[in-house]
Amino acid sequence: MGNNCSNRRNRGQALIVTGLIITLILMSTVYYVLETEKQTMSIQNTANSDFLAATLNTKNTIISSLANASNGGDKETLTRNLNRLAAVLHTRSYDAEFDLSFVPLNSSPYEDGMWAFWGEDGSGVSSAYVSFTINVSASAANYHSDYETNITTAVQIQGVYTGGGNEKIVNVTCTVYDENGPALASRIDIFYQNQTDESWLKVDWQNDPSIVDYGNGTYAISFQAFSQEPVRVSAQINDLRDIYVMANVTCTQL
Repeated sequence: MGNNCSNRRNRGQALIVTGLIITLILMSTVYYVLETEKQTMSIQNTANSDFLAATLNTKNTIISSLANASNGGDKETLTRNLNRLAAVLHTRSYDAEFDLSFVPLNSSPYEDGMWAFWGEDGSGVSSAYVSFTINVSASAANYHSDYETNITTAVQIQGVYTGGGNEKIVNVTCTVYDENGPALASRIDIFYQNQTDESWLKVDWQNDPSIVDYGNGTYAISFQAFSQEPVRVSAQINDLRDIYVMANVTCTQL
């Protein structure tokens, strides 16, 4: 009787110990799986974050390069800056292998990814267009993407005038666009041409003209010009990204 009770106690203790061991094994397995998934998600999130950051950086690099080139800088700035960006992304991506390649558009009217058209018909364009390939390789995640980025600032102007002789009242409507639609200007300079010597005279914003900003990329500008006919006007604009664009137009008499 005593031996039987002792044996049952021993078996019971053995079962408890075995159960605890099994529980510990299961808990260890669950913990390992959770940690592995956590690490995998961390790697995936890191790779995904690197990918999203890279696409934003490529866009910002094109914007800054176009701003530089359109304001009188070197158009080779675009390729040079993108090469620098690709090198930085490759060397500073710690948790993944990151490769960025790009091809500036060389199809008319673009040359080396750039296009500037500052016309006499009231329209002007400053634009950059680049194709990208991004590869992100990590231990638990790989990303590949081919995409194109276009950055454009454009302007459309129309002008009318009233009055005769050398004194005219000129009204110019100026509309600014970017690649997504109407855009705002950070600076607008208006010039009109002196037909006597064909020099361009800058309109003095402090004393003469009035400007109405409609808040949707359209600006109405009125000023007095001392000019013979025809009345030619030039609008020179920087958008909020500091991209420069200009256009000339011959005004219509009302």
